[in-house]
Amino acid sequence: MSTGMRVGAGSLAALFAGMLCIPLVLGAGKPNQGGWDDACGSTVIEIAADTQTIPPATPGGQVTVPLNPQGRQTTPSWNSSQQRWAGIITHVARSRGLPPRAAVIGVATAMQESTLENIDFGDRDSLGLFQQRPSQGWGTPAQVTDAVYASNSFYKGLEKIENWQTKPLAKVAQAVQRSGFPDAYAKWEQSSGELVVKSWGNAVLTTTSGCDPARTAVGKSTGAWALPVENSRITTPYKAGGGFWSSGSHTGIDFPVPTGTRIQAVGTGTVVKAGWGGAYGNEVVIKMSDGTYTQYAHLSSMTVTQGQAVTARRQIGVSGATGNVTGPHLHFETRTGPAYGSDISPVDYLRSRGLSL
Repeated sequence: MSTGMRVGAGSLAALFAGMLCIPLVLGAGKPNQGGWDDACGSTVIEIAADTQTIPPATPGGQVTVPLNPQGRQTTPSWNSSQQRWAGIITHVARSRGLPPRAAVIGVATAMQESTLENIDFGDRDSLGLFQQRPSQGWGTPAQVTDAVYASNSFYKGLEKIENWQTKPLAKVAQAVQRSGFPDAYAKWEQSSGELVVKSWGNAVLTTTSGCDPARTAVGKSTGAWALPVENSRITTPYKAGGGFWSSGSHTGIDFPVPTGTRIQAVGTGTVVKAGWGGAYGNEVVIKMSDGTYTQYAHLSSMTVTQGQAVTARRQIGVSGATGNVTGPHLHFETRTGPAYGSDISPVDYLRSRGLSL
């Protein structure tokens, strides 16, 4: 049975919470005469003059909420009120037909801007969950403190950003918000994903935090640059924390491939090392034509030698489990220099060269 609720200016949505789809009525919003006959049915939300349908979660229709946390993550405990605001932001994304990634960005932005509180104060004339400023064209004070209106405004800005789904969360949020602290959004990604998956319905996280490993799909590469391994995925991301690494965090990214998988150079360059690398096991390090360095570690064997020139997709070895590992995989690093400690984000590196991860 279908359940409807009308949302006008200055009011808030009644939304579903968690996997049980428990209805929550917030603010001045009231359900239609039909009531909540079927809490997990299709929900129609009318926002201004637009009517959009949120499809119910159905068996076999599970979606993934992809995360790619960058740097140290902040994971506080959110109270019921804060979780409800996150639910509104999430369901507005879904009502617009956006994928879960949009909701993750939206909720993380509100975490940074207002700690998920619909506040009536802020820097200068900033107001609401997203601290949007009426003087900058975001809307009237009443509109920017309406969670549905504010969320729609945020997503309208997000949709204008080219390739927003594949860009780092902080870069997308900053492009919409223009904050004085552009990198601060990144630390909320894990926590945001956890709240989004509760509100979306029939969803599961793909992240390295907690129990679920990240499964960032990696396809087949073309052009002047290539992925180090084809048709795999990323598990442990760059800068993941933990005592397993001597630096206190992961200096590369891992591809969980079985022993014997073909490993290839990501671009044109010269091999500066091909041999034993201690904790890295058998490793190949290449000085790329643009002056950066790439490292391929834990190989079972190598098919190149020091001083050898390589091009993109040239096989340089096969994967293995040598060195300090818990199982077979490829550890891939990008660096500004040949030595340990000069690492830079491999995901940003590859994406800036036109590759999809």
